[in-house]
Amino acid sequence: MSGASETDTQTNSISIDIQDFKKKIQSTKDKYEGVWSNENYTFGIKKTSEKEYTGFIIEAKSNAWKPKDIKFKLFSNDEFEYALLDRTLQNGTYQLYDEGILFLSGVNVSLVKQTPKTKVPAKQVKEKLLELEGFYCKRISSKTSIIKFPSFEYHHLKTIDSLIENNKPLLEESENLIIDLRGNPGGTTDAYQKLLPYISGKTIRHLGAEHLATQTYIDNLEAYKKTLAKDISTEGIDNQIKKLKENLGKFVNFNASAKPEIISLAAKSPKNIIVLCDKGTGSSAEYFLIIAKQSKKVKVFGSPSYGALDYGNAYMIDFGCKDYQLLMPTYRALRLPDYPIDNIGIQPDMYIDKSVKDWVSFAVEYLED
Repeated sequence: MSGASETDTQTNSISIDIQDFKKKIQSTKDKYEGVWSNENYTFGIKKTSEKEYTGFIIEAKSNAWKPKDIKFKLFSNDEFEYALLDRTLQNGTYQLYDEGILFLSGVNVSLVKQTPKTKVPAKQVKEKLLELEGFYCKRISSKTSIIKFPSFEYHHLKTIDSLIENNKPLLEESENLIIDLRGNPGGTTDAYQKLLPYISGKTIRHLGAEHLATQTYIDNLEAYKKTLAKDISTEGIDNQIKKLKENLGKFVNFNASAKPEIISLAAKSPKNIIVLCDKGTGSSAEYFLIIAKQSKKVKVFGSPSYGALDYGNAYMIDFGCKDYQLLMPTYRALRLPDYPIDNIGIQPDMYIDKSVKDWVSFAVEYLED
């Protein structure tokens, strides 16, 4: 491409005509130059020197970023520099895959090339994205399989449901199962409901929580309801909204009866299960640990979890300051103050110390010994 762009180091933006850039890169042979995107951004990547590419914003969901803002730089030694939301810089290494995917490993960001368009089938691209994002289920020996969930966040719900649904035969036929929750920051308990029939006993005793009834929480539930498919019942959410409206400013317990949840168990399921957790396992992923520990066939291996479960179900709140994000919890656990978890974490059944480098191999050896 001709006409190299110049960067303004003071404003951290690139001097470029975006429409002209889009036209010119349609025929580029350069493997990095082009238009790339993920769920949050559309980027342009431009070669700005012999040893450097600049990734700039074309479109962004966040108001914190404007077109032409520089988001990252790729260097010839396979390293990158990436600006986080607060503009602090994160470094790491990057890799380009045949599927037209650029993966920035230090920040776990995947970009798919849009122009020039990759010739790889969309299904193959999607499978590679899931693998890079850490969502997978596979057999690792004749007796043992592993399923990995790097996150339980709302925007991963379809991915998680599909992962479980598509691997039912594997979950049913495996003698042993490893559930890897290392680094899972949590999200929503809805994420793992389809997995419970394979790991639980006949019932689950929930410890309970009470929600603070606020208009902000009601508004967020209303917004979430609109994201659900038309064939999904909203009766439960509607009842919650009604109860919150009737008790504004008060704490509300949606499950006052505290009866154990009866689980419809899978006809076939693994006999022995290990859940891997570490300091990065938090929030709803920690609640999964509490549920898992109630099953006779489950053991939790690893290190104490993050410790963020006393107050939860946090929502992003717009409080009028575009440069900052505020997460506010909507409930507090009824087990307080007798059984605190915040800043303590959930203790594993077996602690894995630093001398063990491969936790998965350690778990397999334990299961199959």
